[in-house]
Amino acid sequence: MLLWVIAGTDQPFALSSAPQRCGCPGVTMRRLVWLLFLPGFLCQCNPPVEVPESLIAWTGACLSIPCRYQSCLLNPRRPNNPTINSLTWYLNPVYDSEKKDFSGTILYKHNATITPAFAGRVRFLGDLERDCSLQLSDLRASENGTYGLRLIFSSTGQKPEEKKWMTKISVNVMDSPPAPQIQAPSKLRESVAAQAVCSVAYHCPDYPITLTWVGLGHRTSEPTMRMGSGRTESTLTFTPTWWDHGTNVTCRLSTPAGTPSSESSVVLDVKYAPKGVQLNATPGETIREGDRLVLMCMTKGSNPSIFMYSWYKDTQYMHHQWQEQRLEFEAKGDEHSGSYLCQATNEIQMVPSPALRIDVQYAPKDARVELVTGSQIQEGTMVVLSCSCRAHPPVSSYSWYRNGQHLPAQTQQELHFDKIHPDQSGSYHCEPRNRVGMSESPAITVDVQYAPKEVRITLENRQHIREGDAVTLNCSVGSSNPPVTKYTWYKDNSQYQETQESVLTFPATKERSGSYSCEAQNAISYRQSSSVSVDVQYSPTGVHVTAVPGTSPREGESVTLTCSYTSSLPAPNSYAWYRGSRQLEGSRQEMVLKIITAEDAGRYRCQAANGIGQSLSPPITITVLYAPKGTNITATPGADPHKGDPVNLTCRFSSSVPANITSPGCSNCQSLYPVLVASVVVAVLLLIILVNVGVCYLLVRGRRQAGAKGSAEASCTMKQLIVASGRRGDGGGNTDGGLPTPPPSD
Repeated sequence: MLLWVIAGTDQPFALSSAPQRCGCPGVTMRRLVWLLFLPGFLCQCNPPVEVPESLIAWTGACLSIPCRYQSCLLNPRRPNNPTINSLTWYLNPVYDSEKKDFSGTILYKHNATITPAFAGRVRFLGDLERDCSLQLSDLRASENGTYGLRLIFSSTGQKPEEKKWMTKISVNVMDSPPAPQIQAPSKLRESVAAQAVCSVAYHCPDYPITLTWVGLGHRTSEPTMRMGSGRTESTLTFTPTWWDHGTNVTCRLSTPAGTPSSESSVVLDVKYAPKGVQLNATPGETIREGDRLVLMCMTKGSNPSIFMYSWYKDTQYMHHQWQEQRLEFEAKGDEHSGSYLCQATNEIQMVPSPALRIDVQYAPKDARVELVTGSQIQEGTMVVLSCSCRAHPPVSSYSWYRNGQHLPAQTQQELHFDKIHPDQSGSYHCEPRNRVGMSESPAITVDVQYAPKEVRITLENRQHIREGDAVTLNCSVGSSNPPVTKYTWYKDNSQYQETQESVLTFPATKERSGSYSCEAQNAISYRQSSSVSVDVQYSPTGVHVTAVPGTSPREGESVTLTCSYTSSLPAPNSYAWYRGSRQLEGSRQEMVLKIITAEDAGRYRCQAANGIGQSLSPPITITVLYAPKGTNITATPGADPHKGDPVNLTCRFSSSVPANITSPGCSNCQSLYPVLVASVVVAVLLLIILVNVGVCYLLVRGRRQAGAKGSAEASCTMKQLIVASGRRGDGGGNTDGGLPTPPPSD
């Protein structure tokens, strides 16, 4: 409490030592307006000094009253600062209204002698500029009460005035040190840093005390001590843990000698999430299907208490379960096997337990056989059958069956066929076993597919095939999986025809004779049969006659006639020869005309027969060549013509020119006939010219001998030479002087 006696008034008024905002209590409006004109007085100067409101001390200790001037009173930077005229410390001051001043036990007065009762115990620690602190040692119980600071100063300026203040501090002198006060958060949070402050409203450098914390041990940092302004404080900074909840923390006050004198304690209320959350299973973690399982969510502590439990299986929330600490159910195989955990939730946090694996063991179930290598099985490929099931614990052995028969050598989960054979087709099933029991799988069918086997071609005709008959070929297959979808027929290794039927029928012709085979094809592959020969029998074809050395032999030579053919099945077994329309003797393939004469000339043909039929060849003309015969020359008008008469000479002869000449390498020599005729004509003309020249020469010579001597030399003149050639008549005979003509063909 600060009392301020204003000059010119008869009543003091009180100013609170606590800082005020926008107002000065106890000051009337009239007086306030007047006070505003006082130099250095402002509302923020209430109080003019800074002191604690109260202090605690005890007998034997010392009292230190901290005091500092407010800057609004004494400010070195401001000109015309007030001058302190008087500074007095009182014990239990009392205001005397008559004297208008305070009276009481003076502890210290500036520029005055200290009262003997306090000599050696009172020490003014301040000055008249900044500090106004006071220290009293070796306190006594009688020194309990109110201590006051009386300040009187003069203002400077145009109107100097004197101003007075009284500042009071309550001091409680106790018989023993008081218990320190502990200020700690009412609600601590785990892992959140917090501070606890232990304080005593006491501080004296000549009698220092110590505040010590007890209860948290080494888990805290070193406390921070703060002394001054009449207080001693120890600040403990710590991070509480959940096990600090309920801990009794003590602050102990010790004298300078180190003797504990007093202490205070608080119980920490640490809020923390559930601790030690774990899951317990009864009767255990491994059970058999059908057993009763009880799960309990246990914790080691929680502050505040847990209000909800949550259950999870394989990380999935179990919505259908009650939010209770206990979970109970009848175990069912894979449905209840898995990883379980619970979560305990309080107001602080939700904390999960470690996962607990529950193994519900059961015999194999849902056993089945699967084809690992694909749905289509082909002969020769690798096939793997796998026996799968659900079982806990895992399957320890497997049994395999084919068509109900046990396969004792097969005990693994997979049944291997490195190169499967059609004989291994059938119905397969397996039986898996574990230590709980066994089960049997449904059977699956293994259908081994393969290309057609034993493909054969058969000629269905039992007798010899003659041209025009129906030929039937049958392509038979021993086995095929899947069935044959297409037949391909080959003739002489070339594709002949494709059918969907296994029988091929066609009319027999010689062109269809050959080697036949068939190919059967299914969805897997194809297979070809061996070949069978189809021989279509027919009469000889292309029958013709050849003559060696040719068709125009000279008279007296030999000619060999051969009856040839292009094809015949079977081969001809008899032959017949014809000249003109007359059949000649002989039935062999060759006929030899030895020492041929003109009478042998004519048109020849042959006939070949093989039991199936007979064929007649086209005719071949044989022309026999011989020299001209019966040559005769006649002259017209006579043998003695006169000089200058024309003479016609006619040469008549008989000759045979073959109608057809055949020489080696000449396939058709009838085109040489005009050349031969021309050659014969030229030869005949030359012969006639030679004969006429000779006759002319004889005539001229005879006339010279019979004529007169000295006459001119006679000459022989032939004005016309006519040579007539006789030709063969249509009947085939020869005419004198003519050339033969080719015989007409039949």
